[in-house]
Amino acid sequence: MQSEDHKEDESHAENENMGKATEATSEQLADFSTEIMSVTEMEQSPDNSPGTPPQEEKLQDSEIADAEATKTADPEPSFPPEFEKFWKVVETNPQDFTGWVYLLQYVEQENHLPAARKAFDSFFTHYPYCYGYWKKYADLEKRHSNMKQSDEVYRRGLQAIPLSVDLWIHYINFLKETLDTSDPETAGTIRGTYEHAVLAAGTDFRSDKLWEMYVNWENEQGNLKAVTAVFERILGIPTQLYSHHFQRFKEHVQNNLPRDILTTEQFVQLRRELASSANSHSGEDPPPGDDLPSGTEDITDPAKLITEIENMRHRIIEIHQEMFNHNEHEVSKRWTFEEGIKRPYFHVKPLEKTQLKNWKEYLDFEIENGTHERVVVLFERCVISCALYEEFWIKVWGVAPKRGFSFCKHC
Repeated sequence: MQSEDHKEDESHAENENMGKATEATSEQLADFSTEIMSVTEMEQSPDNSPGTPPQEEKLQDSEIADAEATKTADPEPSFPPEFEKFWKVVETNPQDFTGWVYLLQYVEQENHLPAARKAFDSFFTHYPYCYGYWKKYADLEKRHSNMKQSDEVYRRGLQAIPLSVDLWIHYINFLKETLDTSDPETAGTIRGTYEHAVLAAGTDFRSDKLWEMYVNWENEQGNLKAVTAVFERILGIPTQLYSHHFQRFKEHVQNNLPRDILTTEQFVQLRRELASSANSHSGEDPPPGDDLPSGTEDITDPAKLITEIENMRHRIIEIHQEMFNHNEHEVSKRWTFEEGIKRPYFHVKPLEKTQLKNWKEYLDFEIENGTHERVVVLFERCVISCALYEEFWIKVWGVAPKRGFSFCKHC
C-alpha cells in the first residue's frame, strides 16, 4: 500500500512539474510573440525611430497608459442634481432646441460655472447663430468675476456671427464697464473695437444704433473731427434711420466751428474754394489788404470771420446734402424688401413662405443692382435668418464662384 501511495505521489509531482513546464513554455512563447509584434509594429510605424529598443518603447507605452488612466481617474466636478436629466435629453437628440433651452435655463438658475460651460460650449457647436445665448454665457462668466473668460466668450460669439449688431453693442458696453479708464490705451482699444464693429456689421440696414453709439462716444471724447469722419461714412450707407443721421450731422455742423470739425486739409481746401468762388462771382480782384487767408490763419475782422463761418457751414451741409440725396434713393429701392424681413435673427421655428419669398427676391435684386459688399452682406444676413433652409446655401454656392465672392466664415 505504501509503495502504491508513493508511486501515486511521484506521478502527481511529475504531472505538476510537467504542467509548470508547459505553463512556463507558454509564457515564454507569449513573451516572444509580444516581442515580435512589438518589433513589427515599431518597424511599420513612421513615428518610431528604428534604433529605439523594444523594451524602452514598452516602457514609454506603459507610462502613457498610466497617464491616460490618471486623467480618466480624475473626478469630474460635481454637477447640480438635475443636470444629468436635462443633459441626457440633448445628448440623445441634439436637434431638440427646446431641450437645450431648458438645460441652459437650469445651469443659469443654478449659477454653476462648470455645468454652464459644458452646456453652453456644447450648445454652440449646434447653434452658433444664437447671439442672445453668447451674451448670457459672457454675463455668467462676468458674474463669477472671470473678465478674461467673459471677453473670450464675446470674441468667440463675434467670430461666429460677425454681422450681429446687438452682440457688438453688448461687447463694446462690456469693454466700457471693465477697462481701466485711467489707462491711456483704453480709448484706443474701444475706438478699435468700434472700427471692427462697423466694418463687420455697419452696412446692415439695421445697424443705426451701432453707428449712433460710435458718434456719441467720439463726442464724449471731445474728438469733433472724428465725429465728422464717422458721419461722412454713415451718410453714404443705406440704413433704416438714414434721415435721422443727416439731421444730427447738420446739428453737429451748426453747433461747432468749421475749423474744429474738419481736418486741416479739409479746412484749407474749403477756405480756398470759398475765396475762389467769391472772386469769380464778383468778377473783380479784391482791394489790397482785403484778401481772405488761404491757409489756417485766423481772420481778425469779426464781421468777415462770421461771414466765413456761415459760408463754410452752408457749403459743408450742401456737399453732404448731395450724399444724402443719393443715399435716400438707394434706401427707397430697398425699403420694401427690408419691411418684409420680420425675423432678421436665427430661430429654429419655420419662416413664413412670404418671408422666404422676400429673401429670394431681395437677393436677386441685390445681385443684379448692388455692389460687391452689399451682395456679400445680404447673403450673410440671409444665411443667419434662413440657416435651416438648404436652398439659400445652394444659392450662396451658386453665386459665389461666378462673382468671386467669399462666404467662408459661414461655410
